[in-house]
Amino acid sequence: MLKNLNNPLFFLFLFIGNIYSNDMKVDSLLEKAQQASSKDEKNIFIDKLKKELAKINKKAREESNAIIEAKKKLPSKPFKEK
Repeated sequence: MLKNLNNPLFFLFLFIGNIYSNDMKVDSLLEKAQQASSKDEKNIFIDKLKKELAKINKKAREESNAIIEAKKKLPSKPFKEK
């Protein structure tokens, strides 16, 4: 189990899965901003898009910091019984 947790690909797949689910909402907001007829409506969707991207960025930063902290707690050398 620890071998899987030390594998960066494991975290990459989790991260991509999380981004993909958030990406659908971002794509929806981007499409609405592009299809907006008035400038005010477009600015509203762009502001929503900025807020959503900021949330995603903050969450990704927190997750990466948690991973770094967890890796610091792991022993650098395997424990050998005598």
